[in-house]
Amino acid sequence: MTYAFTFDASACSGCKACQIACKDKNNLPTGVLWRRVYEVSGGSWQRQGEAWTTDVFAYNLSIACNHCVHPKCAGVCPTDAYVVREDGIVYIDESKCVGCAYCSWACPYSAPRYNPELHHMTKCDFCFDNIDAGLPPACVAACPMRVLDFVEVTSDELGEMSGKRLWETPGREHPFPLPTFSRTQPHLAIKPHVAMMNRLEKVISNWEEIKPQRTQRALRKTKKSLASFAVNLDELSLIIFTLLAQMAAGMAVFSLFFPLSTFYLPSIGFLLGVAGLASIFHLGTPLNAWRTLNHLKKSWLSREILMFGLFGASWLACLVLPGMGKLPLTLSGLGLVYSMAQVYRFKAAPAWNTWRTPAAFFLSALVLGRGLTAAFVARDVLNHAAGQATSFAWMGLSLAVLLGPELGMTLTAGEKIHSTVARLRGVLIGLGMLGGAIIPVVPLNIGVWSIFPIFLLVLIEETTGRWLFYEARTPIL
Repeated sequence: MTYAFTFDASACSGCKACQIACKDKNNLPTGVLWRRVYEVSGGSWQRQGEAWTTDVFAYNLSIACNHCVHPKCAGVCPTDAYVVREDGIVYIDESKCVGCAYCSWACPYSAPRYNPELHHMTKCDFCFDNIDAGLPPACVAACPMRVLDFVEVTSDELGEMSGKRLWETPGREHPFPLPTFSRTQPHLAIKPHVAMMNRLEKVISNWEEIKPQRTQRALRKTKKSLASFAVNLDELSLIIFTLLAQMAAGMAVFSLFFPLSTFYLPSIGFLLGVAGLASIFHLGTPLNAWRTLNHLKKSWLSREILMFGLFGASWLACLVLPGMGKLPLTLSGLGLVYSMAQVYRFKAAPAWNTWRTPAAFFLSALVLGRGLTAAFVARDVLNHAAGQATSFAWMGLSLAVLLGPELGMTLTAGEKIHSTVARLRGVLIGLGMLGGAIIPVVPLNIGVWSIFPIFLLVLIEETTGRWLFYEARTPIL
């Protein structure tokens, strides 16, 4: 047998007893909701001669985890912590969860929620302890209007909802606010409210109440900051990890074109070390980090971690065996950048699920790698290394060329997130391009010293760009 929730939107009063009962039974802390009641409204008043008419409407939708036929959360989890029972109920094996929140990003319904007290992901488990005892889920038992229920998917009780079995209905026909792109086949049947069928614009009225947690941990906001710039501790660790790892990969690419200096390979190792350490701070349960290779078959996050390990192993081999060549280091670095980009390619994040994500990641790797490589060569020129002056001039020009596509992508971005910050980033990229372009035409001593502030500009704009990247993910539910 397989279970499904049923919901009669036409009779829901919006009392939220189901939401409260779920929170009470599972002892959920403030800010964590497994079941949410969405208040949807729309319409307006129009004047027709001396009279006023209205098409104002409102309805409620109660939703938790839908225990989908194809649960996206289970597919992306790097530790394979999700368990799908024979009856279709999906739950989390808390002993395996690493608290990375990747499942919450990928779920079209934002069902998994991070519990800051337990330091791992949690979600609706259909109250399977009640089910096994022959009792209904807590939310179903609490509904005073009896509009929320559960049935077996083959049950005759689904008769009046036969046309609204969402697991049998294409996502484009699912009622607002459910995502129209979902292909997970949610085990949810809805008897629609009449307003669900109109074509008027609809909005979620209580978004501040039911929206997913912005972060796993607290936000820290600076007073009087540009565009209310928020430093998200989790996103900060991801910014550090992705940028430093991509910088190391970019250095590996450019290592193919000139002899390695004394500090070049150790610098790549240092970047990888700091990046790896930063990634640990993103986890709610770091002691479970060893499990993150458990799901290489499906999870791109597992594959990213594998590629990070291979890149580190290639770096160590280059350090210990100088004669082995640099190609394995370069290929593993490029593989890491590709797997990083694939981690963010899923339908629940439309702003990420485009060609721009891999393009931006590879450009970041090349720009940061070129900038730091040029700084190393500038150091050699200052130490009177023979034959490096020409290479340095070419590096400055190539840095300006690489920044060109980044500027183009910034200017043509479809979604303007924090437009003031985005414009500032565009200015920084333009200054970096100008600085790199003039290096070949200014005296060598000026060009050598200018590369350091130019690289700092590049580092600031790349950090700003990555912050904007994470800000662009707007949860659907």
